[in-house]
Amino acid sequence: MLAIILGAALAMRGRRREYEEYEEPAYVEDNYVEPQLEPAVATPVIAPVAVAKAEPRKEPEYLRRAAPVAEVEPVVAAPDAVEMSTPPADEVAALTAGTAPVAERPWLEFAMRPVRAGTNVDEALVEIELTVGNAGSVPARNVRISTFLLSSDPNGSEMERLLVDPPADATTDPVTIKPGEGKRIDATLALLKADMGENLPDAIRPIVVADARYTLEDGSEGRTSASFEIGVTPEEGGPGLEPLELARASMHDNVGAELRGEPQHA
Repeated sequence: MLAIILGAALAMRGRRREYEEYEEPAYVEDNYVEPQLEPAVATPVIAPVAVAKAEPRKEPEYLRRAAPVAEVEPVVAAPDAVEMSTPPADEVAALTAGTAPVAERPWLEFAMRPVRAGTNVDEALVEIELTVGNAGSVPARNVRISTFLLSSDPNGSEMERLLVDPPADATTDPVTIKPGEGKRIDATLALLKADMGENLPDAIRPIVVADARYTLEDGSEGRTSASFEIGVTPEEGGPGLEPLELARASMHDNVGAELRGEPQHA
């Protein structure tokens, strides 16, 4: 009987020790259940869109001018410096490709590439490369190449006078250009702002005139002439050429030339 009582006492003591060692979870204490939070998800932040009045797009400096190009009296300038060289063969081949419209004589063609253009404090400047190629079947002898710069387009009689009697120092020394060959003229041309009058326009579209005269087999004179309008190529690829501003000093590498009319051959 005593053994039974001792066994029952030991069993109760063991259960009490297990109960004391057991700890209830904190989240059930006082009937409180801690909420389970969902993982935070980052929401992208979108900047507000301004719809009231957008700031105007800043245009390139050469487009910001106070007024359109005004009419000015034609001012003529000869090159400040001229160098003659032999152009690359592929450029000459492209220029002289095809058959000349008149057989058994020289036939000169032009290719104009402006290098830089703009203004400084005193002048409007244009740097050019003019390639002259002989597309004819016989040599062009005694070739005299003239280049000069105009502030605006003169009337027909004035242009003819300039071609007959170009400015001093505008003509190169005579050379011979064989069939399929050519010469390149590197020149810097400058117009004085002071020569354009007291009311200086805001901008101009200068014109480069090129003229080549040579001696034919019968002793008469052959001739090729052309004129090119020079301007700044819009940075966004728009049509046409922008004029050169005169109110501020700036030089541009992105320049182009547009042929005016058709080249004249004689």
